[in-house]
Amino acid sequence: MQRGAFLLALASLVPTWALAAPHVTRLPPQNAAVHCAPGATCTQPTVDGWVPPMEYADGKKFPLQDYVNGGPNGELYLFVSDNAEYTSDECNFGVPNAGGIPSVQTNPCHSQTLFIGMRLPRPKDANGNFLDASGIIDVWLDAQRDATINQVAGANMPRSEDRHLQLRYSTGPNGNTTLSQRMGNNANGWMALTAPNQAWATSVTVATPGAQPSRVHIEFAVKLRSSVPPIVGSEPLSALVRKLGLGLQSTVFSVAGATQKVGGGTFPNVKNQPPVNFMPSTWETLELKEPVSIPLSFTMWNVGQMPDATFWVSDGGSGEIDTVAAKIFRKEVACISEIWMSHERGELIEKVNALRAIESLPPMQAVTELNDDVLKLATESTGLVLLSSRQILEGGVHHFPSHMCTGNDCLQDKGVIWARIATPAATEPVIVMEETGASRVSTATDYGEFVDVFCTHVNAGENVPGPDTDAREDQLFDIKAYVQQVRKGGPLHANTFPYLLGDDDIFPQGTWPSGLDRPAFLLGDMNTLGPKATQADSNFPAYQDMVGPSFLAINQRTEFEKANTLFSEARDLARTSSGPDPMATGTWLSSQCTDLVTDELGSKDRLDYVLVFPAEDTLEFPAYALLKEPTADVKPHFDPDSGFLLESPQQFFQQCLSDHAMVDVSVALTRVKDVVKYNPAKPHRMEYAVKQVTDLETESGCCADWFTPRVHMTANGFFRENAFLNVVEDQTIYPNWLVHTGPDNPTQFPDLPANFTGVVNMTSAIWEEDVGPNDHYDSIPEGGAGTTVDERDGHFSFFAGSGMVRRVKGETNPNDWFMGLELMGSFLNGYENGMTLETEGKDLDTGDNARVRHYIQLKELESP
Repeated sequence: MQRGAFLLALASLVPTWALAAPHVTRLPPQNAAVHCAPGATCTQPTVDGWVPPMEYADGKKFPLQDYVNGGPNGELYLFVSDNAEYTSDECNFGVPNAGGIPSVQTNPCHSQTLFIGMRLPRPKDANGNFLDASGIIDVWLDAQRDATINQVAGANMPRSEDRHLQLRYSTGPNGNTTLSQRMGNNANGWMALTAPNQAWATSVTVATPGAQPSRVHIEFAVKLRSSVPPIVGSEPLSALVRKLGLGLQSTVFSVAGATQKVGGGTFPNVKNQPPVNFMPSTWETLELKEPVSIPLSFTMWNVGQMPDATFWVSDGGSGEIDTVAAKIFRKEVACISEIWMSHERGELIEKVNALRAIESLPPMQAVTELNDDVLKLATESTGLVLLSSRQILEGGVHHFPSHMCTGNDCLQDKGVIWARIATPAATEPVIVMEETGASRVSTATDYGEFVDVFCTHVNAGENVPGPDTDAREDQLFDIKAYVQQVRKGGPLHANTFPYLLGDDDIFPQGTWPSGLDRPAFLLGDMNTLGPKATQADSNFPAYQDMVGPSFLAINQRTEFEKANTLFSEARDLARTSSGPDPMATGTWLSSQCTDLVTDELGSKDRLDYVLVFPAEDTLEFPAYALLKEPTADVKPHFDPDSGFLLESPQQFFQQCLSDHAMVDVSVALTRVKDVVKYNPAKPHRMEYAVKQVTDLETESGCCADWFTPRVHMTANGFFRENAFLNVVEDQTIYPNWLVHTGPDNPTQFPDLPANFTGVVNMTSAIWEEDVGPNDHYDSIPEGGAGTTVDERDGHFSFFAGSGMVRRVKGETNPNDWFMGLELMGSFLNGYENGMTLETEGKDLDTGDNARVRHYIQLKELESP
């Protein structure tokens, strides 16, 4: 999502938004001196009229959106090269680095050049045949961008260092292409160049490739001049500023026989702030710097808390739940294994959040197994807890099929836990301007800004071929199948090979947005010996099998990784320590462990991992890439109450809290593909769902019996109300109780038509089955002892004209649907995968309070 001010106000001939801070996009430049070498060659676009995404893999992809005509979206790719020179053997050299790239490319590559690639949809006739396209592409370039941003006098108009390129094109047998270039007149317009050397060197090609007949491909290469004689001070790639203003407008002409105009679009991609010919402040600011970082950190720790039922088996270390909590309560995302007792898992969550409360930190959310069945064996669980200081948007628990185990492991139901976790970008504030002119901060979480995190513990035993490794490999294959099913968006109730349901699996109902367009992370005690630092993988055959194609399948480079030079290809994030000894990543400390082990980690076996599943391997951009370079820290932790003094020689020892070291990894993601924003000129499907319900009556109280008699939506003169009466039991559930528009409803409930300007109203009720009268839980902060739906249930309204979503007062009176309590956000700002909001009840009389995650999605339908 482009996070910046979004302004609606318009006034006379000079819109007020023209004076607002321009939108900013970070575009990392490809630097020949840093990223390219003969042994690791770079890829750069070739201006040949064929726009394969992998040519632009060091750049960024944007959608083009025609807010007037609607129609299919186009694609825009931007790429910039830095000020170092390329040698003939380090860029576009040899065979193509990735699929889709032509075998013959421009070589050597171009320095100080902006590349613009566009793929515009072609119009169709009434029979669906493609027609020849024609139109105009305007490109505006603001060379001294800092002056415009800082509102230097005269800078908010085209000046002599600025350029306007205009391409007129038509395709077909009589097609032609003309390109003109003009310079700013230091007033309110443009004038012809007065000397040939004032031109920014530009090349352009327009083609309709046979390999993609549905698109017109347009490519520009623009030399970014550091100065334009006699004008000096042009700055796009200067060491201090490194900014460029860029505006782009695609305007298509009417074509005889076409059913609609297609191929229009603007950059910036903002409905109410298109680029204006004579106002540089309305153009995008490209910052030619390192990509924007989305930091993440993960912790993996096997804490060895054995079941009370197996009292003859000692804990794996001297730690207890309180000492474990003290070591992890400040973590961001933590996978904790070997807490076999349900009450101890609940106690861990309580103690972690009690410690966080002391330091005024928000509570951690968790996915784990809690139960109140006294007859259920403590060993019938994964023993896992996945904790997150950030919001958990979805979650589930998967058990390995019962035959995948050996020995004592068959007394347990090992498996894998999943949490879809909001990244820091998901809750970054967005300022939205109300129709009244007042600014508001949005409160919703962006459901598209997430990572999928998996936490596992696999079969123990030998690492030589035999029954233990056979069982472990079965489990690894099962993990891969489960991870793929989750990342593609479910469903998880289907029991179709290779994904197999386990006994007592917990999972959301229905489906959810795909996560295949970004990396996912697997944290776990894999019980598999692995290499450290530069040790050869071939010396660890079980590890090679684990990451290889037959099991986790994470060892191959993707097409995107083959083509880009800016991002990480790491898969095993804790292989090398970021400390003084890169080999100090051994994690198995043995049951006899003291503080002397800190200096012995380089010789210890490595069993605990933080692994990466890459984004889906296609010839398109992923949404996110992993930045270089991840850092890892492996540390034992010691029991402060376990010290003893050895007399001869005199030494003081402390016991380890666990027989495993804790693994900490810090990484960062960056977005390489921008989102499609709401276009009212197109038809849409609206969905409202209850994604998560948590009982707030007690911290680890287990377990409520949840159901809902009512998930309701009213849209376009129709309504639909669904009931989900099957009880779902747990303290926290992910039920996906939903209602949506569309033809698959049992009664008529149509999708929102193009140019719909009405209001969609949504609400739900949270109930818990009880031995007496069922309890209607309070789920909104304005609630209390009242019993009406307005006092206990969340109500939401989507205003199609502005794209805004508000939590509103209620439904008792028709006006209540328009009385906003808080502004969740506007789909004009993005939210491509929907927005979510957590509400909490405040009923002090009965304590029947729930935390509920509401989900609202507006999905663009395929245009005719």
